[in-house]
Amino acid sequence: MKDRFTIKFGGYSGQGINTLGGFLSKALKNSGYFTFAYREYPSVIKGGYASFQIDFASHFISSSTTKTKILACISDESLDKYTQTVTKDGVILHSLKEYTFSKENTEYIKENSIVVKYIDTEALAQECNAPPIMGNIIMLGAVWSLLKLNRKVLEKEVVEYFSKKKGIDIEAEKRCLSAGYQNIKDIKVKGLPEKIKKGWENSKILTGNQAIALGAIAGGCRAYFAYPMTPATSILETLGDTYEETGIIVKQAESEITAIQMAMGSMYMGARAFTATSGGGFDLMTETISCSGMTEIPLVIVLGQRAGSGTGVPTFSGSSDLDAALQAGHGEFPRCVLAASDAIDSYELIQEAFNISETYQIPVILLTEKQISESLFNILELPTPLKIQRGLTSKGTKRYLLTKDGISPRWLPKKGQKTYLSNSDEHDEHGISTEDIEDIKSMAQKRIRKSIKLEKSIPHPKYYGPKDPTIVFVGMGSTKNAVLDAMKVNKKRIGYLHYKYIFPLKEEKILELNKKGTQIVLIENNLVGAFGKLIKEQSGIYIPNTLNKFDGRPFFVDDILEYIKNR
Repeated sequence: MKDRFTIKFGGYSGQGINTLGGFLSKALKNSGYFTFAYREYPSVIKGGYASFQIDFASHFISSSTTKTKILACISDESLDKYTQTVTKDGVILHSLKEYTFSKENTEYIKENSIVVKYIDTEALAQECNAPPIMGNIIMLGAVWSLLKLNRKVLEKEVVEYFSKKKGIDIEAEKRCLSAGYQNIKDIKVKGLPEKIKKGWENSKILTGNQAIALGAIAGGCRAYFAYPMTPATSILETLGDTYEETGIIVKQAESEITAIQMAMGSMYMGARAFTATSGGGFDLMTETISCSGMTEIPLVIVLGQRAGSGTGVPTFSGSSDLDAALQAGHGEFPRCVLAASDAIDSYELIQEAFNISETYQIPVILLTEKQISESLFNILELPTPLKIQRGLTSKGTKRYLLTKDGISPRWLPKKGQKTYLSNSDEHDEHGISTEDIEDIKSMAQKRIRKSIKLEKSIPHPKYYGPKDPTIVFVGMGSTKNAVLDAMKVNKKRIGYLHYKYIFPLKEEKILELNKKGTQIVLIENNLVGAFGKLIKEQSGIYIPNTLNKFDGRPFFVDDILEYIKNR
């Protein structure tokens, strides 16, 4: 693809592929490029195949391509798998001494004029008086040399990272990086993008999970409780790294049930708290979500989606848990569902989740995906934190007072305040358990009225594109990123309607598009089209044109371009 350049590292889990990719992403950003990085890895500690792909350009990008210009492999399995992802006139670097390409891959290399270079990283590491594992740093130096960029920029990232590790020979790392850099002398690569002229110096690289953690801190969060589950685990790690500086309580609970109940208990006492998990853990949390709905205690849950039901494909991406978020918990009660698409969304929407949850006294579920949680986004700056809205009062007398909008007075249980019962049984205005017909009806209606006010207050979906598009994609989550990147290189009149406030659903924009007769395409990272079903349920509009992907991979920009080409 002409507007970007792509590099992919391949190897086994345990060979430092993720670390190499992180170095390269940051060094490219600090060399004057916009970057986006996507990783794949197996659900094993060592072995399998892992890859880290970095796309970079002179303009903002937030998705990956299926092809790569430079492939650097340190395992035979990854070289087998990724050889035919290399573009015409590309370069393959590998460190596999006795490796032989298959007949099919050999023909592919010849047909596409791909340069293949073997680097004896073991011998070079020995010359550098370094252990063999540092061969990955040698390969990193070789890749950097192909780009003809300043070695010191990359060396700074390597030194900064390893200086925080105990028992690492920093000088050996530097020697290995230099050896790899010097090993490439006669290979030239084509198609490098122009550098950004200004504005990149203070840009940042963040994963979606890091952005959620930072957004939670900016939003006044004081406690986080979780049980590790991919792809939500790194929120726990990020907040754990900050607790000394921020004072936030971070606890790894013994189960997802404990984690969500600790989060709800903290919110009841007035400390902003949340939990995060993935599908299987979320299933265990549903009773507490229902309890939050009845007691009207604010509750925030981040649901990191991955591929498949059951254990599924734990380390790969998908977006098939919308129905779970919409229906979790028994009984009828209001809720809000939000969906992040990138690091900026992740940072802002966790703050929005707290504000909505406390203002409306309801559970709020923030959907994210492995593609968002663990990819590296390059952003110019984080937005200004949202104003904290807690919905508290000091004048309440009836905790569950029947009100026109359904929102009752809420105050914190503390000295000097009137006491009340927070009761998961059906109750009256004072929280006293009741089986009275009128109480049951009036309380159920009071709680649901909050949804009406919430629907009116949330923003409309955002439209991207021309005023008179020939095709409009409609979607949520990470689908936005591939579509917007495709719009930059495709000349057809394409639009995209992006929803991040999923439920309650704002239906006016979709009704307007349908009335105009615009060709609408529903794009989803799942098989059954859960978002399309929600649109039909809420607006009455059935969207027959769909683009679904459900193979554990996100939408690549090529997927969108190919679909448009065939329309």
